[in-house]
Amino acid sequence: WPSRVMVLPATPSRDAGAHSRPSQDGQGEAGPPRPRRPPAFYSSVFAQIEEVGWGQLVSATGDDGVSCLTFRVMDEQRRHHLLEITLPMNYPACPPSIAADVPYLPKLQWSESSRLKDVLCQFQEHLKVLQDYWSTMDGIDKALWVVDPTKPTYAMSHHRIALGDDCYILLHVDTHKPNSLPE
Repeated sequence: WPSRVMVLPATPSRDAGAHSRPSQDGQGEAGPPRPRRPPAFYSSVFAQIEEVGWGQLVSATGDDGVSCLTFRVMDEQRRHHLLEITLPMNYPACPPSIAADVPYLPKLQWSESSRLKDVLCQFQEHLKVLQDYWSTMDGIDKALWVVDPTKPTYAMSHHRIALGDDCYILLHVDTHKPNSLPE
């Protein structure tokens, strides 16, 4: 097993056990019981995190402690990106959902035999596609007087540029064709 220990957050169902108190109306705990993941799910996820590398894991959260994983990914220009992977209840039969600070997300290729490392590899390939776009945006930031956004994110494709005398232009760069004439 990995050298790091993951502590699952306390939940009423885990901590209460047989000592759960009935609700005010005497009917037991309110609401339907949450579905539980099988123990094999946790073993599989921990093994998959091991494949990726525990050093890349930034956080593991969610009701069960591992349903939402955030990994640090570095692109070719050494920019750091955070990839959030949310595992559905029926993972790996269904693909995870992803979120990241990029202009658009890749469409994941998924099968029941896919693993977390496959998601990270696909995201790395997506970052390669976006390198020209980010180089173009970096060039704009260095060469022009950008007034908005003051702290741009990797997902932003527009910049407001000061031309002088209270005159501005809103520049939008096509993320798919960053070297084409901007709008």
